[in-house]
Amino acid sequence: MAQDHSGTAGQEPVGYDYQQGWYPTQEQPSYGEQGYGYQDQQWQSGMPQQREPEQYQQQPAAGYEQQLYAPTGYQEPQPYEPSYQPSAYQPQSYEPPVEPAPAVAEPTPGPAPVTDPVVEAAPVAAARVRKVSAADRLKDLAASVISGEHAPGKRALLIRAGAGVAALAVLLTAGVMVTADRSEGEAAGSPAEIPKTFTVAHAKAWAAEPATAPAAGADDTLVGSWLLGDAVVRADSTGVHAYALADGKPGWTLAPPVEGAVPCGLSPTVGPTGLGAALFRVSADPKSACTVVSAVDTKTGKAAWSKPLSDTKDAYGARVAVLEDKVVAVGDDRATAWAAADGKDLWTYGGQGKFCTLSGGASGKTVVLHSTCADSVPADQAVALNAADGKLQWWRGLNNQPKTVSVLSAEPAVVLTTGAQPADDRIFAWGATGDPAAEIPVTAEGGRLGVTRGSFDATPTVFFDGQTLLTTQTGADGSHPAAVAYDLTTGKPRWRTQVAEKGKSVPVGVENGALLLAGDERLDQPAHLTRYAVTDGRATAGGGYPQGTGSLLTSGRVLTGGGKVAVLPEHSANFGVAAAFQAKG
Repeated sequence: MAQDHSGTAGQEPVGYDYQQGWYPTQEQPSYGEQGYGYQDQQWQSGMPQQREPEQYQQQPAAGYEQQLYAPTGYQEPQPYEPSYQPSAYQPQSYEPPVEPAPAVAEPTPGPAPVTDPVVEAAPVAAARVRKVSAADRLKDLAASVISGEHAPGKRALLIRAGAGVAALAVLLTAGVMVTADRSEGEAAGSPAEIPKTFTVAHAKAWAAEPATAPAAGADDTLVGSWLLGDAVVRADSTGVHAYALADGKPGWTLAPPVEGAVPCGLSPTVGPTGLGAALFRVSADPKSACTVVSAVDTKTGKAAWSKPLSDTKDAYGARVAVLEDKVVAVGDDRATAWAAADGKDLWTYGGQGKFCTLSGGASGKTVVLHSTCADSVPADQAVALNAADGKLQWWRGLNNQPKTVSVLSAEPAVVLTTGAQPADDRIFAWGATGDPAAEIPVTAEGGRLGVTRGSFDATPTVFFDGQTLLTTQTGADGSHPAAVAYDLTTGKPRWRTQVAEKGKSVPVGVENGALLLAGDERLDQPAHLTRYAVTDGRATAGGGYPQGTGSLLTSGRVLTGGGKVAVLPEHSANFGVAAAFQAKG
């Protein structure tokens, strides 16, 4: 798994010094600009002594007296000394957050009141979806009328019963589901809240065939996708191909920047001007370097410009993102930004130590990296850069000695660390200034969180809505999953809703204030999507997909928009390169 690593911000690079691990013209960071206000530091007896602003000397920030991470900023890289002793602001041993008593539900701040922040097993069982037959509904209606204090006459009863059956037929056709924990008057969601792509039933609009026949033995793994206004785009080893959103017919194909190059990644999103970015390997060998960046005009499918990220011939991994006016790529040894319009070099960051290894990604105005340098203490660090100029915003040491580190998101800043045992795996999140905000165990009493792939992956398993993390939790024994949400400012769960449907369910996106979970087709249920409100986890069951859809919805990337649900399977050999569904009616 790729590791994240950090360094210092720089000016326009003149030449990269591979012995020193930085560009000679880079400015060293001023720690007076960091969130914790470090102004300088002096070296005494081989260890850094940090001088804090007056307000931090008098009174530490409330709630951060014992944090896993504390700044250990330095101006010059120094080798680790065994005699090093922690200063006053070195990390303290982490104390896990005390779980609230099961019988007491703690309210969670949010745009809407949450009556059950964490739904436990008993309420979940009561909340399972119950289908109501027309006969049962009619029986209940008749019983309620006859038992009333002022019961109508027989003729009026028959008229009312007939009207009730007609109304019920309309409701059932519309796919209204009644849940046991809702009152009759509660609505599952108004038309304004539920988009057209999420309705009662869907018909298959088209299934796309490959634009070109794949070479024998070619890797068919999805490396990225885009949903445009009139097309859906798939990237794998055969190339970057567009298919018309209306009928799935092949559109443009992006020419590789050099002969024999194959795609190894796409930017998660397309910029405001319709510019996307693709990464290419120099050859079809999956171990070859992923080092060439091409800016793509998605209207024409032509490359606006191409740039090398590195000249290495060895294995090299990278991620690329398109921000408002720039393209940012993070490679194994540097992060680089170019002007989106013409590819002009803007900045390069090589780490703030020697022989640094980096990984991560960018979104909004921030680049978040995992950094490991030969002389950094601690070895693993989370680093945030200003995307505008590449300068260091803040960094925090990862003192839990992780086995691997993966950056899940840049805004909000979230990383996943794994340890020697599954119980050691943690999610860490920070605020905009690097303040430690949350630590979430991946494995807890309720099971394990599905957070293996983040925002920069071709098929994410965890999603973010503001300061809310959304994913699924599966029991330790692989039992039935639940949809879950965590508050990244506190690390506490906001809600947990057991999945009512049978079979496999995976998160596929966030749409109009709701987490979307896709479910497999079974003998007793069609393939489907279910919405879970971000605010309180309330489930709204989606409509069915055609018989024969099988596990297509859970096999890759699901994108919604333009009145269609587009599905790009992770492996084209299983379900083809792309398919689209449209709501009936």
